Amino acid sequence: MKKTILIFALSRSPWIGGIYYRKNIIHMMLHNQTITEKYKIVVLTNEKYRSVFSVFEPDIDIVTCKDGTGVAKALMSAIKCCMKYKTRYVFPIRPFGFFRLFGITPVSWIADFQHCHYPDFFEKSEVDARNKNFKKMISAKNPLVVSSKDAERDLHTYFGSRNNVYVVHFTSYIDEDIKELNKLNNDEILNKYDLVNKQYIAVCNQFWQHKNHKVVLEAIKLLVKKNKSLSYRFVFTGEPSDRRNPKYIDEIRTLLNDPSIKEYVSVLGFIDRQDQLCIMKHSQFLIQPSLFEGWGTVVEDAKQLGKRVLLSDIPVHQEQKNDSCILFDPHDPEKLSILIEEMINYSKDLPKPVDSTVEYAKVLSEIFK
Repeated sequence: MKKTILIFALSRSPWIGGIYYRKNIIHMMLHNQTITEKYKIVVLTNEKYRSVFSVFEPDIDIVTCKDGTGVAKALMSAIKCCMKYKTRYVFPIRPFGFFRLFGITPVSWIADFQHCHYPDFFEKSEVDARNKNFKKMISAKNPLVVSSKDAERDLHTYFGSRNNVYVVHFTSYIDEDIKELNKLNNDEILNKYDLVNKQYIAVCNQFWQHKNHKVVLEAIKLLVKKNKSLSYRFVFTGEPSDRRNPKYIDEIRTLLNDPSIKEYVSVLGFIDRQDQLCIMKHSQFLIQPSLFEGWGTVVEDAKQLGKRVLLSDIPVHQEQKNDSCILFDPHDPEKLSILIEEMINYSKDLPKPVDSTVEYAKVLSEIFK
């Protein structure tokens, strides 16, 4: 029996991006021959997320726990899985010493260092907790994964140098979703959101402060001022809430309810993943205005869908962009409004999407030896 790599995907967090990150990493692992020859992939996840990973069966095994499983029970479930499946590595997880007692190597992951750049976006207790957690991961000797070179620079800047750090870029695995969308009547999905035969621009982010929706809403206001009969609208997915900054959400609601732009804006809330991909697929283009990202899933989704993106000019996006992306200053709504006008009338053929999965997966065999 092969030894296994256990993907720890138990989560009580509202951050669904962490679950899709794991899905994307598994896809890359399955494209790395060195890993597939040596290891079987096992996923430990919540019952509600089983369907996210079932696309990989029978190439992986999936073990589920009840939704809402606490930390202690989650770790106990991980140990049981490790014993049953002869696990060699657990990823991503904090460097708990007891794994070493069983001959298991924990592999940690730090998505980003947002709290170091924007501490005001967090409660002090959360900044302290993140720093404490990061220091534990960084001081340990086990492998540590970051998602971008930008994050690696931040690690060294804010926490000092460390060996055994690996930059693992990921691509979005949405092939099966795209195939399913091609089979479905997309108009039925779009009709739910009053988007059939409509020109629209999509912004697909949660309404957290670092996602920077304000610059888009301010740009829309400028566009309407110049042209009071726009022929297109702006569609936002994601729930307008931010537990860290309720005052910020009040500002967003005020902007959304501005009479001058209200008819050009649709907020769809948190929607089904397939619906979101359908909306992205049929949009004119996407806007990704974030002030900070680790390695943005929205950008990777857009690449796979062959969509153009107006992309905030931040270091990680400079690293992540392709020829379909145009950078803009995330603090300049006027410049963004000009780019939106230019992009809506842009008809040049898009370059074909490039699949970087195999290239990005190479580094995995250095981690999981």
